[in-house]
Amino acid sequence: MKNVMRLLICCGVLAALMFVGCSGDSNGEKSHKTEPLLSVLDSANMMYVEPVGLGDRVKGTVVRGRLYRNFVQLLRQADAEESLQDTFKTECPTGLRIKLFRDTTSVGELRIAEKIGRIGDDVGTWAPNNSFTMKKINGFFRNSGLNARPCATPGSEAENLPEHALFGMILEADTAIGTPLQELLRGVNYATLYKPGFIPSSEMQSFVRALKEGKKFDVKKEDAVNAKLDSNQVQELLSLLSNTKRESYEGHCLCIPHMTISFYRDSRLVLKLNALDKGFGRFEKSQQERDYGKGGFWESADPQALGDFIKRVSAAQN
Repeated sequence: MKNVMRLLICCGVLAALMFVGCSGDSNGEKSHKTEPLLSVLDSANMMYVEPVGLGDRVKGTVVRGRLYRNFVQLLRQADAEESLQDTFKTECPTGLRIKLFRDTTSVGELRIAEKIGRIGDDVGTWAPNNSFTMKKINGFFRNSGLNARPCATPGSEAENLPEHALFGMILEADTAIGTPLQELLRGVNYATLYKPGFIPSSEMQSFVRALKEGKKFDVKKEDAVNAKLDSNQVQELLSLLSNTKRESYEGHCLCIPHMTISFYRDSRLVLKLNALDKGFGRFEKSQQERDYGKGGFWESADPQALGDFIKRVSAAQN
């Protein structure tokens, strides 16, 4: 009887070991999970880039430090579609291969062709919505001194694009890095909303038409806004502004903002955010304390929620 019990126990242990081995977690190993491209790039601090299809004599190069962060910012600025399920495929025999590292630890591999593909342990593709983005990416490595033959990016010639985009010219705003909005807003405890009483374009058109016809027309303005936020509203606004879609650190808009949000740390003005559209999806940053006058743009990942908050606060003061 004891021998039978020992046999049953041994069979149970063996079955358990076989289950663990088949689940991919044997010897403490965990199943691999593919992370989004930008998350992987953020986890690395350098990369080794080598040309593809040009022979063994063409050497690669190491990109690290500020130059590496410039490259990550270039991708962060792009509108792109990413899939973590699609296996990367390309018919282009040239382009680039990238190995990402965190110090000496490998964190991923990429293939740059007409789009960016995940290779090695990962699967997935990252494809920009505008073909000139790949031209800028290839231009970045060309400016870094890498001798490579980029893959063709058909379609850009047919798009209505500025000349610098067609030729992949990299502007300062494409790669500039700076202080994120969240850090600029740290310690803010007071904020105001301001919007002058604009004349809607429809009203202006009616006024011009009435003027030509010699008729009288009373122009109706939009309600002006000059609201001071209480502490709860400030915290709600800061929470909404933590939901970032995209952020840049250079550039200004030569336009009249739809609304201006001013942020204070105690009594000191530290930042102004100028809403560039009525949908509150894109704002111009204007630093008032650190790096005075430095610009850049911030885009919300949820403009609907941000817009609803601003409209609610604006309506309460009228």
